[in-house]
Amino acid sequence: MPIPPKQAAFLSPAVFGVQSYAGPIAPSSQSEWIPKFAVPHRGPRCTPRLPSALHSKLRMAAVGAGQKSENRSDKADELVQRKYVHWRIRIFYSIFMGYASFYLTRNSFIYVAPSLRQALGFSLEQLGIIMSVFPLAYGFSKLAAGILSDRFSTRVFMSVGLAITGVINILFGFQTRLYAFVALWLANGFFQAAGAPPCAKLLTTWYSRSERGTWWGFWNTSHNTGGFLIPLLAGYCARAFGWQYGMIVPGVISIAMGFFLFNRLRDNPEAVGLPPVDEPENNTSGATTEEIKNEDTLTSREKLFKHVLSNPYVWLLAVSYFFVYFVRQGVSSWAHIFLLDYKGVADAQEAAFRVSGMEIGGLLGSLVSGWASDKMMRGRRIPIIVLWLLGVMGSVAGLWFVPVAWRYVNWLSVFCIGFFIYGPQMLVGLAGAEIVDKSAVSSTIGLLGWIAYLGAAVSGYPLTRIVSKLGWGAYFTSLIGFAGIAVLLLLPMWRLGMGAKTKPIPKVPAVRPVVPAVAGAGAGVGGLVTVPTTVSFVTCSTCAGTGSIMRLECGPATPSQTLSCKYLETQCPWCGGSGYLQEAGG
Repeated sequence: MPIPPKQAAFLSPAVFGVQSYAGPIAPSSQSEWIPKFAVPHRGPRCTPRLPSALHSKLRMAAVGAGQKSENRSDKADELVQRKYVHWRIRIFYSIFMGYASFYLTRNSFIYVAPSLRQALGFSLEQLGIIMSVFPLAYGFSKLAAGILSDRFSTRVFMSVGLAITGVINILFGFQTRLYAFVALWLANGFFQAAGAPPCAKLLTTWYSRSERGTWWGFWNTSHNTGGFLIPLLAGYCARAFGWQYGMIVPGVISIAMGFFLFNRLRDNPEAVGLPPVDEPENNTSGATTEEIKNEDTLTSREKLFKHVLSNPYVWLLAVSYFFVYFVRQGVSSWAHIFLLDYKGVADAQEAAFRVSGMEIGGLLGSLVSGWASDKMMRGRRIPIIVLWLLGVMGSVAGLWFVPVAWRYVNWLSVFCIGFFIYGPQMLVGLAGAEIVDKSAVSSTIGLLGWIAYLGAAVSGYPLTRIVSKLGWGAYFTSLIGFAGIAVLLLLPMWRLGMGAKTKPIPKVPAVRPVVPAVAGAGAGVGGLVTVPTTVSFVTCSTCAGTGSIMRLECGPATPSQTLSCKYLETQCPWCGGSGYLQEAGG
């Protein structure tokens, strides 16, 4: 079927300001093919500005080809930017809603348990057995889920995992025997691990390093959102219709959300015809081209050992994560008991009020810590984690020593604990994702999560034994001491750039150029005079300091009326590949 003249004119490579087609481009393993690039995306009229590094990567100007060529290239650049903005927004709201839905099926039993106990006559010990199997299953399965998420599609892995947790919750609502509850809740713990690793991988593939901390912080509030909604949803359904509906309704919502995620998510920008957001970040050891080629031939097991298990920084983060989760779970599980037993708070409702600020503080702490690591530390996560952990130590001490009569100061102390503990809880995972190759992100998140939930488990029965033998003073000493140990473990990573690809500013000695002198005093031989000056350099805005730009090269329209295009990396013509330009007037 012939292409209409107007559409054929639009599909012409000249419209995009690229080089004339010089024959078919043979596909290869080193080429990035951009299918259906010519289909315009009807995005919003006001397109948000992309990060400078990503914007420079999308530049396709044919420099030196004249103003007309540059204008055409700007049109193609705008098309890609609009498409990128659309997909990044779509990916983010999908994983935010998806991970919040995981919390609906994760915490449903907690708020159904009182009604279930009354209906079936279960004892507290029997309810405790059901609750205790979940963290054990979740902690151990998170490592396996991370490895599997690296091997399979994150889109499929997350959507199917969420749907299965919904099915398990529905089946839970039709049981009456203890062993059936235990088996189903154990299975729920295993499939809950399909939530965090895919989200981490999608955030690292769709968002550039310069903005990732902020977006990771926003995503981290999704579990606060789910944790806020589930007591309202499950509690209301259990009271109004029976405990079974407190499990069934969240299950149905999660199944529907699983289908929604499968429709909305895509694994990476390349899957929709866009270039990756970042150049490879972790080639800081000076790997050769041959070594990079060999990297593509590694099996999943070899990548796991090379990038994760043999990386000392991953283990430092993992062990520090153990102590972070010990403190987080220790406060959330036992702070209200401390206020009742030791401080002498009047009743459980009053104690619940005094600890209610932890989730609110955690939401704000996640956002502020992510923003601070992006804007103040330029992508360095460790300094912010250390600073926040010092804040945890001070806030825990405040809760310990504040008099019981100071009701709102008690609330503020718990608020500050939540603010400072949720920052490290979010940033340690982000730091782990950034120090490894993108092919091993989910495996790293899985390992960190496994070690973290071991710390959460230790904050349960072992911590109660410490309180029984040594008193509540030992409880607070453990919390403050473990936060301090986490700080010491992270100090060796203080100056670590977390895998960011940086280029040193060239050291250029001062020069004394010879310039014409004005006639009169001070003129030298031949009317020339030497003027001392120092040359200063700034980052090239065209290539954002990378020394290269991406040129789009397209072939003729195919029978399906799309272009066959690929990106070619070329030396930046403005800075000559150095990444820096001489500052004006220097």
